[in-house]
Amino acid sequence: MNSKEIVRFIDELSREKSISRDILAESLKDAIFAAVVKKIGKYLEPEIDVDIDKGEINIFIPKEVSESETSNWYEIPIEEAKAFKDDPQLGDILMIPTPLEDLGRQSALVAKQKLLEKLRDVERNVIMDEYENKIGEIVNGVVLKMDNNNVIVNLGKTDAVLPRREMINGEFYGRGDYIRALLLDIKMVKNWPQLILSRTHPCYLRKLFEAEIPEVFEGIVVVNAVAREPGDRAKVAVSTTNSNIDPRGACIGMKGSRIMAISNELKGEKIDVIEWSPDAVQFVCNAISPAQVTLTNVIEDDKTLELIVPDDQLSLAIGRKGQNVKLAAMLTEWRLDVLKESEYAQIRTQRLEVQEEEMKQFYVLYNLENISTLTQEQISMLIEAGLDDVVKLSDAQVDEVKAALEIGDEEAVELINYTIDYLTAKLEEIETNTGSDENSDNDDDSDSIFNNDDSDQAPSVDVDESVALSDSDTNIEQEGPK
Repeated sequence: MNSKEIVRFIDELSREKSISRDILAESLKDAIFAAVVKKIGKYLEPEIDVDIDKGEINIFIPKEVSESETSNWYEIPIEEAKAFKDDPQLGDILMIPTPLEDLGRQSALVAKQKLLEKLRDVERNVIMDEYENKIGEIVNGVVLKMDNNNVIVNLGKTDAVLPRREMINGEFYGRGDYIRALLLDIKMVKNWPQLILSRTHPCYLRKLFEAEIPEVFEGIVVVNAVAREPGDRAKVAVSTTNSNIDPRGACIGMKGSRIMAISNELKGEKIDVIEWSPDAVQFVCNAISPAQVTLTNVIEDDKTLELIVPDDQLSLAIGRKGQNVKLAAMLTEWRLDVLKESEYAQIRTQRLEVQEEEMKQFYVLYNLENISTLTQEQISMLIEAGLDDVVKLSDAQVDEVKAALEIGDEEAVELINYTIDYLTAKLEEIETNTGSDENSDNDDDSDSIFNNDDSDQAPSVDVDESVALSDSDTNIEQEGPK
């Protein structure tokens, strides 16, 4: 390959890969420089000039003017030197033009190897610059082939991989098929960027809303949260920055035209568009639709919401295989317990009984009347001061007790200490009784293990119709409400 052919190849590569001609020219210059140094040694400094527009490669090698009769890589006879300089003198260093072909086959191979290395580095940087900022965006491509159940997609400048796990169930692609997907990540494999695509990630559905619905693209309608079971069903929570616009109507479109276009792109995935609310309870009630919620109970400790629905809507709230309540939990980031009204009535009765029993126990244990040194008048005075039970009195400051009962320091300290002694004794008594009850239960269990005549029969299990599903039940990362 001569100089003109090399320059023509570089020019074609620049157009094909969309790489700057200046960058490719610099890469070719570095490759030829390495080949020349390989030929003549690293102690001489050749000059390389690449002009892609003219199709020229000029190589200048430094040679010393000498008395030798023949030219070599380091010396040039004085008679030949006159062609490059007027009145040359012995010892002068002249830059002598040398054709690329004169470097020989080995130097050409070195130049080719260096050039390929440079081009690979340049192409890698171009790909990273092009796609690094597109992570989380939709890209379009053409299917090249199937490789180990993964789809190889050509994006124009490079290829990407759509793994089987990131494909919707039932999807199959043939060579030449058009495909849209989310650019999920870029991983370095053997020092080369590998683009990973996804059609199952919740963000892909969010981006489809931006692409297909002008109000979402313009920011008038906001997609606050997305939950998906890819290819089957999804829930999308939306809100609006303009009170005159119905966010659900804008997303669904006339006769469902807009949401249908998105559903068709996702192989018929059913999409429920619900209205987002800053009120967590209202948001959950919206998310569980089409079921109607009649009552809610918030359990803050484990971020759980109890949803009570009419008996005839329990299956509607749960959905097929628990899908509706599961998606609602993923969307809202709350753990949801769905109960029917008749079942909740029994649970509520049990809870009230437990609360009543706890109140009785509290009254028996912590009532100020248990402190025998207090009179009824003093008990009334303590209650008025806010020290209305034994625990509060044991934790009170001396000054508080003095002010409440109008007594001296010594009497206040004595009363507080007496209260602490009483409370300690009672707690130790409860702990002792609890331990005795546990031992008794263990004895009963042992008897049942060794003396059960029906040991061959399997125990029966009552199945509760309530459902408790949360976003922790799935491995797909979800975005919560903003």
